[in-house]
Amino acid sequence: MPWDIDARTRLIALIGDPVEHSLTPRIQNAALQRLNANVRNLAFRVAAHHLRAALKGFKAIGVLGVMVTIPHKESALRLADDADAFARLMGSANLLVLREGRFIAYSTDGYAASRSLKEAGFDPKGKRIAVVGTGGAGRALAFQLAMDGAAELCLFNRTVDKAYRLAGELRRKLHFRTVQVFPHDADALREQLRRCDLLINATAVGMHPREDATPVPADALHRRLAVFDIVYNPVRTRLLQEAQRKGCRTIDGVPMLVYTNEKALELCLGVAVTAELVALMKRVCYAALRSG
Repeated sequence: MPWDIDARTRLIALIGDPVEHSLTPRIQNAALQRLNANVRNLAFRVAAHHLRAALKGFKAIGVLGVMVTIPHKESALRLADDADAFARLMGSANLLVLREGRFIAYSTDGYAASRSLKEAGFDPKGKRIAVVGTGGAGRALAFQLAMDGAAELCLFNRTVDKAYRLAGELRRKLHFRTVQVFPHDADALREQLRRCDLLINATAVGMHPREDATPVPADALHRRLAVFDIVYNPVRTRLLQEAQRKGCRTIDGVPMLVYTNEKALELCLGVAVTAELVALMKRVCYAALRSG
């Protein structure tokens, strides 16, 4: 039976600026088709000054939910009617679920990153971890890592004031004291990574079409370091390639993307996403990246 759109088809929207690069519609629609759900995921480029109007429109037409990406995550939380505890804690949201005419905000980036690390066999508990980038994803990861028992966090950001604000929030909200802030430069990375167990790139550096860029110099890497790059296009970023040559354990960004979609489906549809469905989304994502 063809997977048609009809007058009863429901919508899960993805918004961002830009949004054209996202693989979320492709992988989520593959899962929706497997579920035989009369639901589609569509992406919409929404400028910041149109965000309030866009969300009002989505609410009016009765979408199931709105997935939110850069640069709208903090604004999405402010414009939501309510929020779960983790979204309130970290001050941003990447998913709005419409329930009884009200948008409920969720933050699932931390969950997705934690699942990705555990799947790769890395337990953050008791580890010294470097996070490069303290934007929306970096914030979520820092909060999640602190909650997962990291011994120490080293935050690197080009705008150090932003990293200091995040460090202050971790101390105030979670009583997580062992957090340090450094400028995102080669010397600081070389000095601090020597004592780290895990490096996470939470920036867009190295993403298509700037595959030649890397957020960390190769000579700062060492074989005792695990390296997690949340960039998923390309799958093997320059950072991951150089880390692999150094003998590091490497984790690409595809699982994190897939687990954010898993959680969106669970929250928007009220269904349990099976391991088989997660595997399908991963296959679709890797195939799409291979085909360009």
